[in-house]
Amino acid sequence: MPRRARSRWRCRALLSVAALLAALCRPAAADCVNSETGGTLGTVPSQRVLSGPAISTTAQFTLGCGGIVLSTLGTPTVQAKFVSTTTGLTLKDGSKPPIPYQITDLGGAGYTQGLLVINASGANLVALLSNNTASVPLRITTAVGANVPAGTYTDTITVNWAYANICEGLLGVGGLCVGTPRNGNLNRVLTVQLVVTNDCTFSAPNVQFGAAPLPAAFAAVTGNVSVVCTRGLSVTVGLGPGTYPAGGRRQMASGANRLAYDLFRGDGSVWGTAAGTRVAGSALTDGLTPIVLPYTARIYADQSPSPPGVYQDNVVVDVEY
Repeated sequence: MPRRARSRWRCRALLSVAALLAALCRPAAADCVNSETGGTLGTVPSQRVLSGPAISTTAQFTLGCGGIVLSTLGTPTVQAKFVSTTTGLTLKDGSKPPIPYQITDLGGAGYTQGLLVINASGANLVALLSNNTASVPLRITTAVGANVPAGTYTDTITVNWAYANICEGLLGVGGLCVGTPRNGNLNRVLTVQLVVTNDCTFSAPNVQFGAAPLPAAFAAVTGNVSVVCTRGLSVTVGLGPGTYPAGGRRQMASGANRLAYDLFRGDGSVWGTAAGTRVAGSALTDGLTPIVLPYTARIYADQSPSPPGVYQDNVVVDVEY
């Protein structure tokens, strides 16, 4: 009987040692990992940056650790802090004028430099890491009013992660981490990017000739085409041939009837879209000041009288830069 008892005791001792060795010799888990997502504001025309609405996107800093057990040898902590300048943020493209933007949490509260956005320890950390991750979500929004040339505008946002006394795996006797202890302090960077493209807006009021009994009785009409384009562009403006051109002349239509007319540049030549018939801006565009290009519209007096009616045409304004 004593001999059998010694045999059973020896067997249990060997199993305990084997279990402990298996725990101590388990493969090391991957370290806590960081990731950043979002931050791309897309591609927009310069007039959107200048006049709005504001451009906005979301982004997120994330810390992920697997199989977390909190060690009793020290207070487990996770902290996240903004360490880059987060007031007066600007997107930049070399020496071009910057585009201001701001970052807030998803509820609209602003983030500032040095702000501790996560400060969890002990029991609070258990709740924070319930799904093995901690995150800092944010919204990025540009300020309206920047008058900038086309380009790729970028900036970076930096968050510092500090974590300690976290164990991935198992806790042994006395709170000893027999898994993989995790302690770290590092900065993570998110790039914010906005691509701005060239853009033009223009104003071309309708031409109204009024009423007259004969082609020769219509008075000439003067007007302007106004163009505002992204700063730094050299532009030319062309006027299309209209919907019903014939014999080198523009024509208005009233059903099957036609009334020939044209649009003339300041030198008296017909304003068209071909090289040599376009009108060029006198200077590089500044993004704000309209380029005002005058024209004169005339109905040709040498044509045969047309039947009474309302005559119309559509002309495309073509801006090249």
